[in-house]
Amino acid sequence: MLTVVCWIWRGERIYLPEHVNVLRRMLARHLHVPHRVVCITDERDGFDSGIEVVPTPAAARRVAAMKSPEGEQMPSCYRRLWMFSDEARAIGDRVLLTDVDLVVTGDMTQLVARAEPFVGWLPRGKWGNQKHRIAGGFYLMTTGAHMDVWNDFGPDGVAAARAAGYRGSDQAWLSHKLGARAALWGSRDGIYALSDLGRRPVGLPNDARLVQFAGHLKPWDEAAMKLRWVAANYH
Repeated sequence: MLTVVCWIWRGERIYLPEHVNVLRRMLARHLHVPHRVVCITDERDGFDSGIEVVPTPAAARRVAAMKSPEGEQMPSCYRRLWMFSDEARAIGDRVLLTDVDLVVTGDMTQLVARAEPFVGWLPRGKWGNQKHRIAGGFYLMTTGAHMDVWNDFGPDGVAAARAAGYRGSDQAWLSHKLGARAALWGSRDGIYALSDLGRRPVGLPNDARLVQFAGHLKPWDEAAMKLRWVAANYH
């Protein structure tokens, strides 16, 4: 059984139980393997019955207080590194971690058919050191693998990843620790960022499986819902 895990919290940007509910429905339409959906959060109300809610682990809460080196306006996502802890084995053996601010537009089944202990996504867009870069909001893993990602993390790690030219919070550390040895989804796997679609993203590439909405515009925003492909898939 694959466990799909997302995290939501109140912080620099607002993510709500309803956004997790929509994610679950998109997965039900496009992920054709047995799976369960787990949301790690301190929210309690508003979730569909098909979502398992897990309170934020104490260890994750401790690193959540660390600020992103990108500045106050950028999210700090270090809590998600808890997925590499020994404690995270309780969530499930095989995990797909995903952001909630994305639109699933095609069959995701092939993406989760990979067998490597960790599979990350190499974004097309340029941001900092591109060598061995891994995005922080979408990856497949076996829990208990690469526990050094969690065990070695701390303020010195933030500084080391920054010095190596990696950008972001958790994704900078992931890239610094795992990038050189990670299996990756690439340009042929149908994973896109909204910025990959151009300044007026009115259409989708034929191979698109999902589109990540990194940044301030989110798929639930009125401006995004005016795009036909968002309105057709984000529900």
